[in-house]
Amino acid sequence: MRILRPRWVEELLDAPYLLDALMDHIPDHIYFKDTKSRFVRVSRALASHWGLDDPLDAVGKTDFDFFADEHAQKAFADEQRLLQTGEQLADMEEHETWLNGREAWVSTTKVPLRDRSGKIVGLFGISRDITGKKLAELRLAEQAVQLAEQAQTLEELTLLDELTGLNNRRGLQTVGEQALYGARRAGTPVAILFIDVDGLKQINDTLGHAAGDDALRTIADVIRSSICGGDVAARIGGDEFCVLLLDKAGDVLERVVEQISTGAQAARAERSLPFELSATVGVCEIDARTPGSLAQLLERADGLMYEQKLRRRSQPLACDLRQRRRAG
Repeated sequence: MRILRPRWVEELLDAPYLLDALMDHIPDHIYFKDTKSRFVRVSRALASHWGLDDPLDAVGKTDFDFFADEHAQKAFADEQRLLQTGEQLADMEEHETWLNGREAWVSTTKVPLRDRSGKIVGLFGISRDITGKKLAELRLAEQAVQLAEQAQTLEELTLLDELTGLNNRRGLQTVGEQALYGARRAGTPVAILFIDVDGLKQINDTLGHAAGDDALRTIADVIRSSICGGDVAARIGGDEFCVLLLDKAGDVLERVVEQISTGAQAARAERSLPFELSATVGVCEIDARTPGSLAQLLERADGLMYEQKLRRRSQPLACDLRQRRRAG
């Protein structure tokens, strides 16, 4: 039984009329192409988007007539693959680069166009401009990167000693624990140096804190020049420094300790500093089997430094006693 419809419904159901209405009024970009990716029909919105007065002006043209080769080549390759395989491209994000240098982003769906027998005779697609959304996403992504970099910078600043640029105590704990753990896993030797600047209080009291700061910066530079990139150096107190020497033992270790011990005087002379400058170094050597946390090992190195300082102080006295005995 044939269903009777009002005349205006029959007119609306006329296929050419429906297609014309769609192509003339939909704000999205609709297009049909042949097997060589040439346009056979485009929507009025797409023609306007390209700056064309009439959609018929696009017939016979390709993406190469509107876009730079970078985008046109990719679009052509995608379409030729679609025509060969029959697999549609759904919700594909395309970055359009125009001949005049303009850039845009669209969300595109492309589908094979088949004749009544099922043979692929072209394709049709619909695109929606998402440039505003994409630019907002890119700005957010850039801001996220900037925030991450700023957070990283702030994190690094909290780990650094402002005066010397070396790690501070928190930085030593953060970086040093990781280095110590890695060395123990690898079975490589580690030496922990506890370094004390001699006479810093006297420098501060007689010449002022600016001179004391010069002394600390000079010692920090000596330490920096004496160690390798993988080693860890820190200022952990007013006149106290610590160094983790990784994979160093024997003559190499002795050479580094000597450079730090004697380098202060050389640096002082080079910079014409108005005070004597020296440092006492305590050395704690450990291997993979040595127990204890970084803090415990550092305390052990501190004790060894103090013993070294006492020995240095007693040497002039012992020398003086020998001289007196010889004189008697």
